[in-house]
Amino acid sequence: MKNILFIGAGNMASAIAGGIINSKIAASENIILFDKIQEQYKKFNSSCRTAATLCEGIENADYIFISVKPQNAKDILSEIKNLDYLGKVFISICAGITISSIESYLPNAKIIRTMPNTPLMLGMGVTGICKNDNVTDEEFEFAKAIFSSSGMVSEIQENDINNLTAITSSSPAYFYLFVKGMLDGAKTLGFDNSATVEMICQTMIGSANMILTSDKSIDDLITMVKSPNGTTERALNVFNDNNITDTIFKAMKACADRAEELSKIN
Repeated sequence: MKNILFIGAGNMASAIAGGIINSKIAASENIILFDKIQEQYKKFNSSCRTAATLCEGIENADYIFISVKPQNAKDILSEIKNLDYLGKVFISICAGITISSIESYLPNAKIIRTMPNTPLMLGMGVTGICKNDNVTDEEFEFAKAIFSSSGMVSEIQENDINNLTAITSSSPAYFYLFVKGMLDGAKTLGFDNSATVEMICQTMIGSANMILTSDKSIDDLITMVKSPNGTTERALNVFNDNNITDTIFKAMKACADRAEELSKIN
């Protein structure tokens, strides 16, 4: 089995490692952790190995996840460039860090760039993935298998990643905000208990599955719920009067624009 190093042992790294172990892509003994905050290791299977130094971790790894915060990536890359990294595959989950930026520190390196989202922590994530020309097809398939163990994987072009951020990576926060608004509204209407959260979330899950399993368009599904001059139509009129779909697009565009700005910084 391949040895897999995580540089940065945060929640996303823990979720990815869990998927690797549960799907038997690698054993916990093949997972190596390196983080300057050793308290982070408690999130992982106790059989995972730890590296005392970055050099030790790099030396013993075949695949290396760069799973630090984006603002710390430059410092880590500056250290790695002085080590023997050639032949190893680097997988970045750092938002806004481009392949070319990594290549500027690690010439001739094998680099895979990914954009996962937080539902990956439940095995229900969505990950966009791309690579540079140094990565072989076999290595790329192995990386895709890792992320498939925690959800859906979509191979994309790197120049689409910033837009994907607005669609999948940041969008869980959009849904959380919508649920928060519904909870606030439910409280005003007299519903203020734990069952309310469950009812709203189950309605979201059921509605999402209706979209995925029905042969009807989303407009048709909306029509199925509403009746002329009924309660649903009255609610939808408020959304339409406030240009809700236009607001959603503006938010997504702002997200994608910011991702583009961050890419240029790095």
